[in-house]
Amino acid sequence: MIPAQFRRIIQAEAGETLVISKGKEKCLNLYPLKVWNEVILKELHALEPGPEKRNLIRFYSEKSHQVNVDKAGRVAIPSNFLFMIGNTRKVVVIGALTYIEIWAMEDFGEIKKNALKTYIEGNWQY
Repeated sequence: MIPAQFRRIIQAEAGETLVISKGKEKCLNLYPLKVWNEVILKELHALEPGPEKRNLIRFYSEKSHQVNVDKAGRVAIPSNFLFMIGNTRKVVVIGALTYIEIWAMEDFGEIKKNALKTYIEGNWQY
């Protein structure tokens, strides 16, 4: 179930296509198809031809999948994607600007702690 406040972030309507992908960390990323096309695919197309580009295209071809939002605001996460984050049934969903991160609940405590440390100790402007 996509929490209501996050549905506004990704503008998910019933039947809308989203893309679920393996994140760089041990999480899944859920993108609106428009954002996926504008960010990920645009970046891949912009890479110089060569082995790095081919490898990244292969990675995203294997580690991403289109999913749809049902009328109740739910997304069925394929089991092979749940396996990527530990084959868990309990997840934490976080809005991350233009996409959503999905974490195994048991991994999220450390992530939350690191985010707080960065916030407190970081040298950044808000």
